[in-house]
Amino acid sequence: MRPGREPSSLEPPFQQPTSVFLYGSPSALLDWVAWAFASAAPGGYRWTDVRPAGQLPDPLGPVMRGAIPKDRCTVSDPQELAPDHAGANAAITTGLRPDEHNPRLERLSEFLRLPTPTRATIAARGSEGPPLVLVVGNGHRLLPFYPASTVGSTLQTLRSHGISVLNIFSEVPTENRFLFDNVWHLSGSTPSAWRNATLIVEKVDHSGPMPSPGEFQLKEIPLVMVSLTRTLDAVP
Repeated sequence: MRPGREPSSLEPPFQQPTSVFLYGSPSALLDWVAWAFASAAPGGYRWTDVRPAGQLPDPLGPVMRGAIPKDRCTVSDPQELAPDHAGANAAITTGLRPDEHNPRLERLSEFLRLPTPTRATIAARGSEGPPLVLVVGNGHRLLPFYPASTVGSTLQTLRSHGISVLNIFSEVPTENRFLFDNVWHLSGSTPSAWRNATLIVEKVDHSGPMPSPGEFQLKEIPLVMVSLTRTLDAVP
């Protein structure tokens, strides 16, 4: 597979709410690629690093290298990002009769099903302006909490509140990845050799950061080239 239409450096990513599933290796380079796209988003970004307390992030990644401002990065134990089924179910059982269908209340229930840190991110964003990008580092650690039957509705709820999701998955993915609007597969060696790493765009939507399916070396993507030359190359 070779590229279709190459991305333009003149087109900021994430101008509309969407979702991206980014997987492959190495994990540090996955994080750098996610950072390159998220940091160029006109609506800004928030980075959630999913890891147990006491575990350090990858020493070669953007979190440890200081590329992500502290006020944009939070560390969350996987359990903290599990769906709040109790809160959502309470809203449904309190406001609905068993035989009643109320789309507005059901949308509220889906919002309440989001984990508390995610609801706080939505509240902080407000309701105006371009979408905020929520980057989920080590997203594979959330797989036990989000079966395929819940992924689509979760992503739709986030889109409806102006949130784009960039999920980083550094383990072997399942077919669930195609529930996301965009699917990217990264293959590389080390962050220092990022120019020759390959990004295979397996799925796109009209509002995604990459315009067409295809296979790209990172050095062929203007946005990534500018961001990583300015930052990753400057890190000793």
